Formats: sequence, C-alpha cells, structure tokens
Amino acid sequence: MSLRSFTLHDLINRNARLYGSNTALVFGNQRITHAQYAGRTARLAAGLADAGVGQGDRLAILAPNCLEYVDLFGAAAQLGAIVVPINWRLSAEEVAYVIEDVAPRVLIVADEFQALLPQRGLDDTLRYTLGAAPAPWQPVSELYRECDTQAADLPGLADDSGLLIIHTAAVGGRPRGALLSHRGLIAASLQTQLAWHLTPTDVNLGVLPLFHVAAIGFMLATQQAGGATLLLTRFDPPSLVKHIDEDGGSLIGTFPPMLGALLDAAAAQGSSLARLRVVSGIDVPETIARLRTTCPQATFWSAYGQTETSGSVSLAPFDERPGSAGRPDRADHGRSGGRTGRARCPQGETGDDRGEGPECVPGLLAL
Repeated sequence: MSLRSFTLHDLINRNARLYGSNTALVFGNQRITHAQYAGRTARLAAGLADAGVGQGDRLAILAPNCLEYVDLFGAAAQLGAIVVPINWRLSAEEVAYVIEDVAPRVLIVADEFQALLPQRGLDDTLRYTLGAAPAPWQPVSELYRECDTQAADLPGLADDSGLLIIHTAAVGGRPRGALLSHRGLIAASLQTQLAWHLTPTDVNLGVLPLFHVAAIGFMLATQQAGGATLLLTRFDPPSLVKHIDEDGGSLIGTFPPMLGALLDAAAAQGSSLARLRVVSGIDVPETIARLRTTCPQATFWSAYGQTETSGSVSLAPFDERPGSAGRPDRADHGRSGGRTGRARCPQGETGDDRGEGPECVPGLLAL
C-alpha cells in the first residue's frame, strides 16, 4: 500500500485480514473466501509476472462471468496492469477493433467466443483459454503459480493509476476506451456501499455481465462491505428466486425486462423474495410498484452514471422522487446546469448533468 493511496489490491488484502473466513465469491459449487480470493489473485499475478506482464500492460478478457474473470481484476491490481473486459455481445468486427485499439499483452478467451476473434494480428499476444482451445492457446490454469500470497503491490503504485479500460461512447462511429482508475472505482463503489448500508451479510446476485461497469460496481460495493457475490453466467429468473430464498441474495442490478421476469417467477414459485432488499437499475413505475407489493422490504434505487464516471454519480430510492435520477453522490460535486449558461437548471428546462469528482476517468484512449 502506498502511504496516500488505496488500490483494489489493498482492498482485497484488507478483506482477507478482516473477513478472511467469510465467503467472497460463489461460482457454481465453488465457494471462495476472502482469504482464498487474495491467494488466488496473488498466484495469478505471479504467473502473469513470470510471463512478462508489468505495469501498464493490457490484459484483455472475452468471457462470461467466472472466477478467473474476478481473479484477473485482483492480479492486475497487484501488478499495476490494466484489464480490458470485452463485450461478448459485439460483432467480430467490433471485437477486432477493441483488440487492435488496446494491443493487449495477454488475451484470455472462453471457447464459446473464439469465433469472434480476428484471424490476424495476435502473434505478439500471449493467448490463454478458459476451455480446451488448441495451441497456440494455453490453459489459463497454467498461469496460477505458487507464491507468497501476502506479496505487496508495486511500491508507490498510485490509486489514480488505470485498472480497467472499457470501450464506450462512440466517437466518429467508433467507441473509445475509457480508462478507469483504482481511485475512481473505489470511490464510486464506496458511495454505493454507504447508500445501501451493505454489510458482510449481503449477497450480490452477479447476473449482469462483468464487461459492464454496473456489474463491476455492484461487485466492488459488496467487496467494500466484506460481503459475497454470486457469479452467474446468465439471467434465469427461476434460479434467481432460489438464490434469493436459499442463498440470501440481497441485492441485484436489473434492466428491463429483468425485474418483471423475476417477479413473475417469484409468483409462480410462491416466493415473497423475503431476503431481497436492494434493486437498482432502470424500470417502469408499474414494475417498481409490483416490487413494492411483492416484497415491501426491498427498495428500488434510481441511479444515473456512465462508464466515464466509474459507475453511478447520483442515487436515491425511487419512491422519494419518482422520475428523478437520485441525489448526487457524496464524492461528486457536479451539478445540473441550463444550456443557456445558467449555473442551475430551472424546473421544466432541458439542461446538462455535469459530473465532477474522483470517480471521473482521467481520459479516453486515442483522444
């Protein structure tokens, strides 16, 4: 830990000390404690370092939610490297553009997404598979090396160093990579953790894909509290009902029509979703009203944010002011301004939302 910085690596090691025996991650039948997670990230970091990965190198991953995905975040944080989560909903041409844009030192790919990869331009990239792809692909498991699991991060690694590059906001028809820092991601997720009063008993239903900043924010907010994330590879409403009722799932991020489908499944199974208490995302008032009726202990939180702000910059319960995007986060000192130049936007006038604070990215690639 740097004297004046706090990185994701510091957060992982802090959790290993404070919540070591508590569950941090669940994937299928695998349950990983916070102490085990710290060990996994250290071993992966050791293997990546042996492969020549260093500070500032880009590590691209094209995969569904899995343990190796989350391990890569922690390993990169220890080495000062940068993870590039690639959206597997993109076309092959769009995936090729992202790979060319970031020139990754390492590329990790699940077998089901091999067809999206470019046929040329990967000769200088170390390629690892999460499945059984043939040479020159190597199993990602070979990167996990025995090492000192208490190894420190790089001396003097500042928390304004980049941790993620996520492509967003098309400029001239092409997306630009937003460089998200340790500081921005930790600041944004800390605001969320405080607003939702998350504790070590909370369980995040990690159904949103980890190439999206919202999914990463939910997971980090839960980590901030010492809680657990269930890593799910697809949205399956009946299974989610079971995860809420039997595994204590207490928070979830949703986009239409996810919440409506979850409520339909709960009704079909006779569940009141009694352990769910935080839902956040976007939905219509009618669906939010159904949530209120089905599980009155749960709160739907309205939010506004972008990839370039490392997550949400405003957040509030929907019922406090229906139709709004919530209140500015504590660490965001931006404001809404009128397009006529006035500092404040009068009610009924179209304006612009200006975010300022540690969550904002230091810049975009190639700009």
